[in-house]
Amino acid sequence: MDTSPEQMSAKITAMVVEDEPLARQGLMLKLKEAPSIQVVSACASALDAKLLVQEQLPDVIFLDVEMPGMSGIQFVSWMQDNMPSLPLIIFVTAFKEFALNAFEFEAFDYLLKPFADDRFNNCIARLEKHFCDIKKINEHNQLDSMLKRKTGNNIEGLMNRLDRSDANNLDQLEQTISLKSGTEWLRIQLSSINWIEAAGDYMCVHTQDGTHIIRKTLKQFEADLNSKTFARVNRSAILNVNKLTKLTPNSNGEYIAQLTSGDTVKVTRNYKHLLDELT
Repeated sequence: MDTSPEQMSAKITAMVVEDEPLARQGLMLKLKEAPSIQVVSACASALDAKLLVQEQLPDVIFLDVEMPGMSGIQFVSWMQDNMPSLPLIIFVTAFKEFALNAFEFEAFDYLLKPFADDRFNNCIARLEKHFCDIKKINEHNQLDSMLKRKTGNNIEGLMNRLDRSDANNLDQLEQTISLKSGTEWLRIQLSSINWIEAAGDYMCVHTQDGTHIIRKTLKQFEADLNSKTFARVNRSAILNVNKLTKLTPNSNGEYIAQLTSGDTVKVTRNYKHLLDELT
């Protein structure tokens, strides 16, 4: 298998739902030989599994299709109706005709009994890779969030600014931003920006030297700005908190921000807390 248990760090929790005792025991033995898997329960029926699945929330369920009382397909339908998110489903059955139903339910895999060790190992390898990929995505998101808190830039924004800049000094890079206005590239001091407003796919960047029209979305622009200095104050505006002189409440629960430039910008209730954190 390509993914080692060390790469996984946390084990994949698994539930086994199989009504045939010998098949259930055999599957349990195979799973215990997989270092990345931790079996949290083994159920003799889907009805038994219903009592445990919401409490244990396993990562994956090895599920027989044809069982008395409630079939594996019915159990998946029940989970879809009663759980906010489903575990991965690996159907285990002796009937080929159930394969189509299995993938209609977006099953992760389908083991046809009796399955060979190679087929089982391939299934586990795919399972390990899936959770390893999720772990990498989570780590990327954590790094992205940390960079945003520490530097004011997420990974994409920092990489974009580094790619566009020939500055050798990161401190200098943090003080300026490159913007394309028409056919020209402008190098603007961040401290000169008063506020930014969205106008469709364009941005109006209001600076102490005038207003620049930039073809960019507000979300893209926000990724390039230092969140310690620039705060989103409504759905279509970002302001430089260092330019804020006064915040006046309205009767409707919103606020009007007065800037050193004389401009006024509306601050809605949904974004007021972001401004509070910086001021």
